Amino acid sequence: MAQQEVVEGRAQLVSEIETSLEQVSVWGRQNLVRFNPTKTQVCAFSAKKTPFVIAPKFQGTPLHLTSNSIGILGVDISNEVQFRGHLENKAKMASKKIGVLNRAKRCFTSGHRLLLYKAQVRPHMEYCSHLWAGAPKYQLDPLDSIQRRAVRIVDDPMLTDGLEPLSLRRDVGSLCVFYRLCMSDGEEK
Repeated sequence: MAQQEVVEGRAQLVSEIETSLEQVSVWGRQNLVRFNPTKTQVCAFSAKKTPFVIAPKFQGTPLHLTSNSIGILGVDISNEVQFRGHLENKAKMASKKIGVLNRAKRCFTSGHRLLLYKAQVRPHMEYCSHLWAGAPKYQLDPLDSIQRRAVRIVDDPMLTDGLEPLSLRRDVGSLCVFYRLCMSDGEEK
C-alpha cells in the first residue's frame, strides 16, 4: 500500500472515530451522562512502521496519541498488542506479596497463611489467566515457582494438597475465552 493511501486511510478512520464519539456524546447528553475527554485514552494499533500522527477530537478536545499502551480495566495493552509488561508486573507483585507472607510466617498459623495466600497473592496470578495461557514458558515459570513457594510457606500438606495448580486455572480461562468466541460466532450466523 502506498504511503499516500495509508495517510488517507488513517484520516478516514479518524473521521469515523470522531463520528462515533459524537454519537456517544449525544447519547450522554440524552441520558445525563458526562464524559471527560481529558481522561479519554487513545492508542493506535497498527502494523505499519510509520507513526500514527492524526488524532481524533472528543467534544472539541483533541485526544493525544502520547502513549504506546492503553489501560483497560486494569490490563495494559501495548500498541503492538503485547501483554508481556502487564504479565511481568503481575508476577512481580505476586512475588513481593509472597515475600511479605514469608516474613509473617512465625505470626500466623498454616491455615491463616493459606488464607492470606488465596486472598492476597493468588488473585494476581489468576487475573486474566487466559492471557497467561498464551504466554511463553519463561513467563509461566515465575508463577509456578510462586505457588511452590506458597506451599512451602504454608507448610501443611493437608491444606495445600487441595490447592488447584495454576495451570488448571489458565486452561479454564482459555476454554472460557474459546467458548465465548465460538458462541459469539454462532450467534451471528
